[in-house]
Amino acid sequence: MHKDSDHRDSPEKAFANPETLLKIFTVPESEESTLGRIEAQISTNLMDFLREHVVSSGISPQELEQNFLDSEIPEQPIFVSDQADYLLKSVVAESVHTASPRFIGHMTSALPYFMLPLSKMMIALNQNLVKIETSKAFTPLERQVLGMLHRLIYNRSESFYRSNIQNSSSALGAFCSDGTIANITALWVALNRVFKPTSDFAGVGDEGLFAAMQRYEKKGVAILVSKRGHYSLKKAANILGIGRKNL
Repeated sequence: MHKDSDHRDSPEKAFANPETLLKIFTVPESEESTLGRIEAQISTNLMDFLREHVVSSGISPQELEQNFLDSEIPEQPIFVSDQADYLLKSVVAESVHTASPRFIGHMTSALPYFMLPLSKMMIALNQNLVKIETSKAFTPLERQVLGMLHRLIYNRSESFYRSNIQNSSSALGAFCSDGTIANITALWVALNRVFKPTSDFAGVGDEGLFAAMQRYEKKGVAILVSKRGHYSLKKAANILGIGRKNL
């Protein structure tokens, strides 16, 4: 629930009702609240905020897990600032300072400062690219960026991109949330290209893998990958019915 400022020593309680629910969607947190101060500090000096709050006390993962054992959803609401204060002390404090110049990690590093205001704008817009009714300009923008990446790799002709970049019946690629989804998607596309439709076969997507192998007179399917292949390939082989033993 929402409150205008911090009252940690106050007996004030949070209540969930139509009025307070409407308030959290329409009234911003006070600048003096915990969340307000967090936002101001991040916007003013991100590195100072990270240095101050990401302390990584040295607690082991096993010890840390003991703080997150409660599986019951709380019945009573709390104020947004109280929740923000809890997150600062219990989660942010024990997170990883990936922006530190001494941090070396895979896939994660510091972000450029312009990402902060841009991320706020994106969250505020809350677009859903699953359909044009909830994204409008973001849908053709996504297709344009995919076209740029496609051209960077495949470098087809200008006429090819003019014909396909905004063509809803073609796809030059897909944005995926992680390596697992990317590998599953790529292998799913490959499977459909290998066992594509013919005059007497509707394709693996409609008829299934077993029928596809019968139609194409194949005894099995294999995925060829080096020893450095991503671990998600095992999951992809399982999900797509290819089998982990065929990896």
